[in-house]
Amino acid sequence: MATIFGQEGRNLYNAFFIPDTAKRKAALDAWIKSTTPVIQAAVSEELKALIEFVTEGRWTEEGWRRGEEKLRRIQNDYHLIMDIKLRVLGSRGKLLGTLPAPIIRKTEIDLHGKTVNEAISLVEEFLKESYNSHERRVWIIHGKGTGVLREEVRRHLENHPLVESFTPADQSHGEEGATQVDIIEWTVS
Repeated sequence: MATIFGQEGRNLYNAFFIPDTAKRKAALDAWIKSTTPVIQAAVSEELKALIEFVTEGRWTEEGWRRGEEKLRRIQNDYHLIMDIKLRVLGSRGKLLGTLPAPIIRKTEIDLHGKTVNEAISLVEEFLKESYNSHERRVWIIHGKGTGVLREEVRRHLENHPLVESFTPADQSHGEEGATQVDIIEWTVS
């Protein structure tokens, strides 16, 4: 369900079009402060509607059990995503056009079976995608094996401009079979 924030959207534009940089920044900061509670309330209502839809008598006991089993198998593939965008409204307040495709944010990449060159190429692409989707922590799964792939991947990460730091993964992410990478904070240039 999409919530339309009419006045908040107009206030955003009013703040955005202030020519003086310092005044514009102050106006945008004030806009965030005044708009955040409105958006939080809308998110709360949308979450309540989602939970009500899922829980209110729509499932038989058997259907719930089958649904739970399926969800447990696929839960890592589905994410709860909030996406704030500026969109066109028609004359009757109806959203025009189609909804954008959901953004799927991957937090790990599996390099099993890849050569070093293939792995480095995939890691490079993965780091860029992670940075651009504002991920701050990701995991590169390279396996334990002979250790060659792990060492080459970590060598590649050492001076990478998007990498703030990296360490062997914790036990829940594979220990020496994976590397935890902290991505630099996203900035507007």
